[in-house]
Amino acid sequence: MKSYAYNKDFNLFKKEKPDFSLHSINYQKIPPIIGIITADQHGNTIFIIEHSRDIKDKYGPIISYLKEDDKSLMELDLISMYFSSFKSFAGQTNIKNLSHLEIHGSNIKVQIYFLFERYMVITFLNASTQLNPLERTTITDYFTNKFLKFEEAFVNFNNPQSRKILKMLEVRGRSWLKKINKEYIQRESKAYFKRDELIGSLVEQISPIIEEELNEYLEKVPEELIINLLKEIKNKIHDKLFKLK
Repeated sequence: MKSYAYNKDFNLFKKEKPDFSLHSINYQKIPPIIGIITADQHGNTIFIIEHSRDIKDKYGPIISYLKEDDKSLMELDLISMYFSSFKSFAGQTNIKNLSHLEIHGSNIKVQIYFLFERYMVITFLNASTQLNPLERTTITDYFTNKFLKFEEAFVNFNNPQSRKILKMLEVRGRSWLKKINKEYIQRESKAYFKRDELIGSLVEQISPIIEEELNEYLEKVPEELIINLLKEIKNKIHDKLFKLK
């Protein structure tokens, strides 16, 4: 994170305000929630909500983040079948009441929720995304509501009438997902600046101690150089604390 602006007149380092765009560079390339696949317990894809469906948009569809190039033959519909094997494995072993799974990668991660012992909600996330309990509940409640309200459409998802309903849910779901992503980035931004303010306050509290030590050991050094060094030390401490989790 860039932290210093050089002042050539006084040879001082001046602390700049933090730039959230640097922190959120991954969110500029990959949205917090890329998309969500709903499927039955056997891995049959029912419907898909994506932040974007067009590869030319700012964000790409789910498949664009899973393939290294356009030559890959991987189909999105096969993904849910793969993840359904985890549920089958749990059923054949002593893993009881499996409610969700998480798979972490360096670029994206996947959270899989099992609802009503019948459906899977497969959520693809930016690897940096940390959903809080309320946000997780918002997602599971959203789909729980849809499973209950449109039960017949989900049970008979291949029927022509069901496909019309599911198509409608995809369109509405895309707007809902964009709203969730916007709110997440806003929350992250507020937390980022609040953290910067808190750390800045802590650094200012220890500043007198640093200044006292500098004056004691560098008593013959010109005052402007000590001021310069003090600012640099404070900025480095600030940045080091800011990076700690």
